[in-house]
Amino acid sequence: MKTTPSPLLCATDFTPGAAAAALVAARLAVALQRPLRLVHAAAAISADVLAPAQRRLQREALRLREAGAAVEPLLLREFPAGDAVLRLIGVQPPALVVLATAGKSTLDRWRFGSVFERVAQASPVPTLVVRRAAPLERWLAGGPPLRVAVGLDLLASSDAVLRWLQELRRAGPCAIIACHCNPRRPEAGARTTVNPPAEQARLERAVRKKVRDQLGDEEDFQVVVRPDSGAPSVVLPGLLYQEKADLVVVGSHQRHGVSRLFHGSLSRAVLRGAQTNVVCVPVAAAFDPRDAHVPEYRRVLVATDFSELGNAAIPHACAACSIGGLVRIVHVVPPPRKRGAQTGGRAEMERALRRLIPAEMGARGQPPEVVIVEDPDPAFALCAEAERFGADLVCLSSHGMSASRDVFGSVAEAVLKRIRRPLLVVRRPDE
Repeated sequence: MKTTPSPLLCATDFTPGAAAAALVAARLAVALQRPLRLVHAAAAISADVLAPAQRRLQREALRLREAGAAVEPLLLREFPAGDAVLRLIGVQPPALVVLATAGKSTLDRWRFGSVFERVAQASPVPTLVVRRAAPLERWLAGGPPLRVAVGLDLLASSDAVLRWLQELRRAGPCAIIACHCNPRRPEAGARTTVNPPAEQARLERAVRKKVRDQLGDEEDFQVVVRPDSGAPSVVLPGLLYQEKADLVVVGSHQRHGVSRLFHGSLSRAVLRGAQTNVVCVPVAAAFDPRDAHVPEYRRVLVATDFSELGNAAIPHACAACSIGGLVRIVHVVPPPRKRGAQTGGRAEMERALRRLIPAEMGARGQPPEVVIVEDPDPAFALCAEAERFGADLVCLSSHGMSASRDVFGSVAEAVLKRIRRPLLVVRRPDE
């Protein structure tokens, strides 16, 4: 049996801004092939107030049907408007909520807060706040790609934001600008904060991988990484605005009370300060797992201690690496007691690592790299090297570090506790 797709929900107060937002909602509903639910919250329940509100709602629905949308008007007989809309969302969750930034008196703001801000911060589904309808209308009419600046961290919380972009791109092409701010203290005496080139490149790779893992894009998005010593809720909004986007997309953790005071709120800062359209995506938003993009491992780090099982991890790493990707083979040794004592030995170990590269790897892409790392703690060294390399996947054997196990303990177990990247562990066949 065919199911009806979840509708878009647009709340209106009949102001010019709300009318423009409602038209965007109608055209977006048509592009996404979803119905539109148009709601208005009445402040009173007497017939002489409700009847005019109902007529205005019906006229607005008729106007939006002319844009091709299937519109269901709904008059909510409760107030405040924000609470009424949120209760409806809780009972009948839409795919997206569309609101306008309506002006309010100082007293109303003090008593109720902005309706759009309250709904965007508390809604369990993504919310689009329309400030500038014109670029959205041009895009939905077949105009140039929509410039979308998305604020990302490098945690799983950003995955929901990126997955929502898949739904947005069903409506039309988007030029995505992935923005990330990393905390960094300025150097003593420096006027500006700058990432070292290696760190900048690593962060850009990490952001690019995060976008690619969720969207599957190759080159049709831009990555902007900027360091700053301020909090993300202060720094990132400025970066997003500088990109002159038609739409800004951020995640919402939906913190309240004391928690919000301690952690800040990026979405709240963007909602209050943005001069363009904003989408707030709750980081806990549910999505169909079948829509997930299958990630690719383009940078794979593998460790060996030259034992039989340790060497066996290398073909697994080569197999996991995407065609055209890069494998880095690492061997960890303790630091020499005397400076330069291992110069000749290092060259021989590098040649030995290259002899472990499967011949088939030559047809898959880049020649693997070999690296000798000096460190008394193999697990720490591997985790640090994975960060420097920007590894999409780390591969090692469970007992491959047998020669050093008595001294250092289980390297695989220690890496598993520390690593924050995907880890492939090759086990003995008889275990």
